[in-house]
Amino acid sequence: MIIAAQIIGIAAVASFLLSFQFKSRKNILAVNILSRALYILQYVMLGAFEGAVLDFLGMISSVIAKYKDKAPIRRYCIITMIAINVLLTAVGLVLYENIFSMFAIFGIVLEVTALWITKEAHIRKISLLAAPFWLTYNLSNLAYGSAVGNVLVILSITAAMIRYDRRK
Repeated sequence: MIIAAQIIGIAAVASFLLSFQFKSRKNILAVNILSRALYILQYVMLGAFEGAVLDFLGMISSVIAKYKDKAPIRRYCIITMIAINVLLTAVGLVLYENIFSMFAIFGIVLEVTALWITKEAHIRKISLLAAPFWLTYNLSNLAYGSAVGNVLVILSITAAMIRYDRRK
């Protein structure tokens, strides 16, 4: 079971890495949703239910964020983003197991915030801030495939930032 969870974690990481290589926000979000589904499965298999629940809520937020330019979400965009982050924080605190729980909360709040931003360069910057929090959480929960992936995420986002975001 643990080996299968690690393999699923690696697949989740691969899709998450791939998401930042897309230029458009729409494609970044679509691949992000797939990645979250795989992370959820991995966390359930490892018994890291807090990570699974937070990623499930993050996946729902990704779906909502994908339609942020459509009414009625557009009208209440900032309020919706804040409400989702408050919900994520509250759920994370209810599921609190140890100090490493805080890393999952910070990681998911940063990732979700990034999804509500319009500029792709800012999505990448805030997502880059989230990666060390998830790295710490994953190491503490023996999600080694995901931990290696977090390092790769940092490298991938950095590469995408150089490729797309640097000033000419």
